[in-house]
Amino acid sequence: MKKILLLIIIFILFISGLVLGPALINYEGYFLIVLESVTLQLSIFGLIATVIVLFLAGWLLLLITKAIISFLMGTQDWLFGFSERRRQKAFRQGLISLAEGNYLEAQKRLNKVVDEDDFDGINILALAETESQLGNNERARELWAFAADNEPTRLAANLCIIRDLMFREECKQALTYIEQLPEKSQSDPSIIKLWAHALDQTHRYGQLKEKLPKWKKALGDEYDVWQLKASQGEFAELASKEGANKLKEKWQTLPRSVRKEPGQVAAYTQELINQAMFEEAQMVLVNSQKNGPVPVLYSMYRQLKNLQTNGAIKQLEGWLKKDDKNVDILSTLGQLAFNLGDHLLAEKALSKAIKLRNDRRDLLLLAQIKEAQKDNAYALELYKQTIV
Repeated sequence: MKKILLLIIIFILFISGLVLGPALINYEGYFLIVLESVTLQLSIFGLIATVIVLFLAGWLLLLITKAIISFLMGTQDWLFGFSERRRQKAFRQGLISLAEGNYLEAQKRLNKVVDEDDFDGINILALAETESQLGNNERARELWAFAADNEPTRLAANLCIIRDLMFREECKQALTYIEQLPEKSQSDPSIIKLWAHALDQTHRYGQLKEKLPKWKKALGDEYDVWQLKASQGEFAELASKEGANKLKEKWQTLPRSVRKEPGQVAAYTQELINQAMFEEAQMVLVNSQKNGPVPVLYSMYRQLKNLQTNGAIKQLEGWLKKDDKNVDILSTLGQLAFNLGDHLLAEKALSKAIKLRNDRRDLLLLAQIKEAQKDNAYALELYKQTIV
């Protein structure tokens, strides 16, 4: 549309020039321009011609100016682009050297881009890792602190700071640092896992147990492990400070539903075993599994000894009557019978377990039994199987 309009205007001017041109040339009027030292006298045609020439000259000058500016800007872009390519190359080669374990080269490359804002803080984290690997821990900590102020790298930097504190066994400082973080950061699963480790290392099992329900989703498969640790720590702390009787009283005050949880049973039983209260531990194990075996508690049976009653043995044998090929129960029965000095029962259970699963632990235990029976040749054969 614009082109059509421009053509119409040019056509009108052309026709006007043809019509008015001869008249303007023969027109005797003139324009007089008087300046301080110059006087110009132009005919009407001359004035129009001068205006047209000046317009064309101005337009041409504008085109030349634009061309010069475009050329200069292109040169600038080329120079800046060259500089950007050099930074990208230094960053890329720095990361490659870091991955290769060439830390001195990585340090050299990454220091060239340490002050650049084009990498969202990744350059800072990479250089911090390099300095840490080189043993320049103070420099690494400065860089982590700097990266923690940058939104894209805040979480990663906070994790590095917390791990560093825990590596230096400054778990109390790690806890203080975590507690000062924003709520959004505190709810991150990686932060929560480090938080749990810090509470464990500082023996704050009460706090750990209190927080675990809120952390269940974040901990995932590790939740049961942490629940067991928290309960074990809490029971151990109570037993060491107030004695075994207080521990038993504490257990009885817990809700019935809690006392049925495998993690709680395992933690309480383990502390009874640690206190050499084997009969009490046996009673808890037997009573808590009247509805069937709980695999997580098998390790507790393996630690029982010096028993005056055989409730645990009878329970394991009862389960085997229903499932005589359960290799884990057979192995557990073999270990418990060995602990109680019933080598015949232990040999029978272990021999059957080894036929089902050639487990090194069972082989070593059966070898000990055969040695005690002076069957050295068979014992040697069993020991050889553990080496293969």
